[in-house]
Amino acid sequence: MRPGFILLMCLLSSPALAEEDARVTYLIKQLAGAKDPRVRAQTVLLLGQTGSDSAVAPVCGVLKDAESVVRSAAASALGEIRSSAAIACIQAAMNESDPGVRAAMAKAVALGALVSGGLYLQVEPIQDKVGDLPTNILALADQLMREKLSSMGANIAPQNEDKKSATNLIRARKLKGFQLRMQLLPGSTEKGLKVEMLIMSYPEQALKGSWNVKAAGGKQESLIKAMVPRVLDDAAKDLEWKN
Repeated sequence: MRPGFILLMCLLSSPALAEEDARVTYLIKQLAGAKDPRVRAQTVLLLGQTGSDSAVAPVCGVLKDAESVVRSAAASALGEIRSSAAIACIQAAMNESDPGVRAAMAKAVALGALVSGGLYLQVEPIQDKVGDLPTNILALADQLMREKLSSMGANIAPQNEDKKSATNLIRARKLKGFQLRMQLLPGSTEKGLKVEMLIMSYPEQALKGSWNVKAAGGKQESLIKAMVPRVLDDAAKDLEWKN
């Protein structure tokens, strides 16, 4: 019974694999014949979305394209594939002169370095619910939050990441995706402050919980330094975040 079952599974999966291979072959041929830079850029992005190892070599070659927009798209596509060969190709081309292309390369390499099962966090800008907090207090809270998340081994998602890319990445790397929204609010006393952290699943945005810490009796800088790490520790413990 078991050999027959395995054979049945192979027969069922073959058409899907053949269709995917055909798509990759078609896109590679389209890339080779494309004269318009916009078409080349779009084609390499589509190749990246296939996640196919067969797409690595042709996309890698496009990192030498004369147009920076095409090279940038190629770097992003290799980052989507995320295989060791794709990342090695980018690293070999890091002498790129265009800053925009270099940024795309750095982002792709960072995606390739994501550890399976790790934390992947989309961090929203900190919200001032007090209404008149100095910008340096908001900046300090943001700095402390990111330092604490880094110490937990978290990877920060790029701003304005589209939902499809986030979903594919989280599934491929088996990541734990969360969205963080920190708010600074008035405390229970006149000179007090409260730090509240709302955490949702990412990219689905289903609420996972809300944590808050209150403090008073000191300078705002001192209160922020005490509260921000504490509220993250509390949330991490409840959500079972680990390095």
